[in-house]
Amino acid sequence: MSQAPFVPIIPAGGAGTRLWPLSRRARPKFLLDLTGSGASLLQQTVQRLVPLADRSPIVVTGAVHVSAVQEQVGIREVRDDVQGARQGEAQSGDPTHSARILVEPSPRNSMPAIALAAALVEREEPDAVIGSFAADHLITDQQAFCEAVTAARRAAELGYLVTLGIQPTHAATGFGYIEQGGDAGPVGGTDGGAAALHATGARPVSRFVEKPDSETAEQFFTAGTFFWNAGMFVVRARVLLDELAAQIPGLAAGVREIAAVHGTADYDRVLAETWPRLTSIAIDHALAEPLAAAGKVAVVPATFGWDDVGDFAALARQLRENGPGSGAATGGASGSASADGRVPVLGARAVGAADSDVRVLGSQAVAALSSTATVYGSTDRLVALVGVQGISIVDTEDALLVIADDDAQRLAGLVAQLSDRGRDDLR
Repeated sequence: MSQAPFVPIIPAGGAGTRLWPLSRRARPKFLLDLTGSGASLLQQTVQRLVPLADRSPIVVTGAVHVSAVQEQVGIREVRDDVQGARQGEAQSGDPTHSARILVEPSPRNSMPAIALAAALVEREEPDAVIGSFAADHLITDQQAFCEAVTAARRAAELGYLVTLGIQPTHAATGFGYIEQGGDAGPVGGTDGGAAALHATGARPVSRFVEKPDSETAEQFFTAGTFFWNAGMFVVRARVLLDELAAQIPGLAAGVREIAAVHGTADYDRVLAETWPRLTSIAIDHALAEPLAAAGKVAVVPATFGWDDVGDFAALARQLRENGPGSGAATGGASGSASADGRVPVLGARAVGAADSDVRVLGSQAVAALSSTATVYGSTDRLVALVGVQGISIVDTEDALLVIADDDAQRLAGLVAQLSDRGRDDLR
C-alpha cells in the first residue's frame, strides 16, 4: 500500500509575553532569530519540515502577523487551491519560502486552527496524513526528528492520533507529560492493534497529565514511562475531523463548512460568520485526552533535542548548551541581517573577564566582571555588570528588562500590568 501524502501544519500565534520585550504582540517569538542562526524560529520550522512533506506546509496565523509570515516563509504568487500549491512547490527553489498561509480572523486556541487546516487538507487530499508542529520550538537533531515523524506517519495510517513524546532529561515542572501504557485496539477501521502499532515504533498512551509540581515531576522522571508533551501531533486529516465531530460536533462541522467554500467568493463571508462561533479549546483537551482514554492515541518516543524556549531561562540554557546557531544553519555577524534581509541576526558571543560567563545576542557593548548573565540588545548603551549571577538583560529602544532567570516564568504577570499602567503600546 502506498504511503498517504503528508501535509505539515504549523500553528503560528502568540501574545509575546514570555520573552518580552524581545517579543511583542506584533512580533512574537516565532518571527525572531533567538539563537544567532540567521533564521527565525518559524523559518527553522519550515526548513525542518519541507524535506518530510509531500505538499506545501500550511502555516496558520493571525491577521496581524500574516504580512510578516508571508515575507518570511510564504510561497509567492501562488493560488490558494491545491493545484496552485503544487505549482508553487515545483517553482520554489528556496525551502524557506515553501508554505501556504491560512489566516485565522481571531485567536481561538490550537484546536480550531489545526482543524481548519485539516479540513482544507481533507477536501484536497481525502487520505492525507497531517502533522501539527509549533512554529516557535527549537530542535537540534534533524535526523532524529525525521525518524520520529516517519514512525508517527506509519502509526497515523493505522488510524491513531499520534504524538511525539520527548524523553525527559530531568524532572521538569514546566511541561505537560504523556504516560505510555494501556491497551491498543483496532482503530479507524484498520487492524491497528498492539502488534501493528509496535511495528511502527509507536506505543499506546494511557493519559496526558498537566504540568506537575516538583514532587510529581520527580516521580514521573523516575518511573521511566512518561514523556514530555511537546504538542506535536500526527494523524489522518479525516480521522482528526471525524473524532472531533464525536467530541465537539459544532467545531468539526464549522471548519468543514468553511473549507467547503475555500477559494470561492463566499469564503470570507462564511469564515467571518462561522469562526467566532467555534469552540476555543486546545487540541490536548479537545482530542488528545479523551482519545487516550479510549485507547486511540499512540506516542513515538523521541530524543531529538527539543526546547519550547518558553522563557529567558530556557533561552540562556540553549545558548550555553548548544551554542549560537542551534536549530538551524548558522550565519551572520552580530547585529547584521539574514541573507534575505528579513530576519535580524542577533549573533551570539561571549564577553567579559575570565571569571564571567556572559553571552550577548546582538551588537550591544557589554563589560563584565565576576558575572553570569545573558544580554540581548543592539542599542548604543554600554551594559556594565559586576558581581551579578543568573540574570537576563534585554535592552530595547523603549524598554529595559532585568530579570532573574530563576523567576523567568513570572514575566507574563509583569507584562499584564503594562495595560493597567496605560502602557499598552509597549506590549
